[in-house]
Amino acid sequence: MPQDFEDSAYARASLHRALHARKMRRRWQQLVGILLLLAGYMSLAVSADSATEWLLLRVVGGFVLLFVGFAVAIGPTVAGLLGDHD
Repeated sequence: MPQDFEDSAYARASLHRALHARKMRRRWQQLVGILLLLAGYMSLAVSADSATEWLLLRVVGGFVLLFVGFAVAIGPTVAGLLGDHD
């Protein structure tokens, strides 16, 4: 009987570590996604006197950063809310 209790305690501790690691990975993923979103918004904030050859590159890059940031940060959160668990 004590062996079963030790196995159960080990399983609970192992599950706790795995859940904690998943939670921390998701938080880091959300942080990276938010940073990508901010970089995208900063890239889109162009002044009126910007050189036209760089304007298109900044706008396209900004939208790419916004899309990737959304997919990284908000996509898994929405998927989790809708029931698509990994």
